[in-house]
Amino acid sequence: MPALDYFREVLETAQRAEELKTGSRPVVGTMCNFVPEALIIAAGAVPVRICAGDHSAALEGEALVPRDICPVCKSTVGTLQRPGGPHGRLDLLVVPAVCDAKKKLPQVLEGQAPVHVMELPVDKQGQGAERRWLDQVRLLAERLEKLTGQRITRQGLRGAIDLINARQNAYRELLALRQENPPRLSGLEALLLANASFTDDVARWTHHARALASERQSAPAPAPGPRLVVTGAPLIYPNLRLVELIESLGAHVVADEMCSGSERLYVPIIPQEWNLPEMLLAVAETALLPTTCPCFSRHDDRLTRIGELVDAYSADGVVYHNLRLCALYQFEATAVRDALAARSVPMLELQTDYTPEDTEQMHTRVQAFLEMLEARAPVPG
Repeated sequence: MPALDYFREVLETAQRAEELKTGSRPVVGTMCNFVPEALIIAAGAVPVRICAGDHSAALEGEALVPRDICPVCKSTVGTLQRPGGPHGRLDLLVVPAVCDAKKKLPQVLEGQAPVHVMELPVDKQGQGAERRWLDQVRLLAERLEKLTGQRITRQGLRGAIDLINARQNAYRELLALRQENPPRLSGLEALLLANASFTDDVARWTHHARALASERQSAPAPAPGPRLVVTGAPLIYPNLRLVELIESLGAHVVADEMCSGSERLYVPIIPQEWNLPEMLLAVAETALLPTTCPCFSRHDDRLTRIGELVDAYSADGVVYHNLRLCALYQFEATAVRDALAARSVPMLELQTDYTPEDTEQMHTRVQAFLEMLEARAPVPG
């Protein structure tokens, strides 16, 4: 079967959920990229990302959480309430306190599994921030060891780091296909891969990602069109309709700056030395420092990263995605727009919810944005 079908199967069938449910290793549910997957694997458990993008689950979640909070949190709560959900079973939930909603989620989620909260520094570049974060990672390591009854050893952590780095390297091969003009991997396909990595076995995902990269090397290129970077609030399966809409109109999403996309799979873990303290430090730093989440008080690195993507992928414009009631991303939209304007890069800001009712409005605005980009394009010759 085509290599991409594997990732659709992970997302659309219950096969992985059944595997997790009947497996011998504890399953640790995570929210956000701040939770170090390598640490969970080294402790003998299986990491799964529980963030959800299902509209019907968000409606179900409103029975337990306020209606006027971000749809990611509502959908995640609703999904966890469903018997035999996509995660099979959960033996521990790890929730970084990145926003007000996630600070309160443990009160709701305790009924599903024990919850471990990770506290984040307000400014990741501030004095003592890295030390305090390393303390949080150590506390998580202790909690994981108690859960599994297995010590995190030098050999175990090195093996887990190698496993994660192999996955990152495979994804970076696919990113090279998106730099081509026109790209041989679409933005929708890249998001399907990233979302499949939420729950899939790491080594198996890596194998199929490499198969896809090999398959696409000889695939015919699509028709050319405007090249876009998508940034802002996460797009989580099955709510990938923004990218699907953009590409249905002839444009290419050649890069993304989202925690549900390339950010999750881009940065490898590189210890200074292969001893346990240095590996633990590298795991902690990789989970914190490259992350451009707007939960931090400063956003200079995020603005820089978006500009780098525009240059590296020869983008014609940027689409900024806001989720309704997510104040963090809404606060930053103006700064991103100003930074892009200084580079003469157009930006379209869209606010969506998980409801499909705004699809037609999105279609109209995206179409107008693409027509503007095409009018700006230089005339050949």
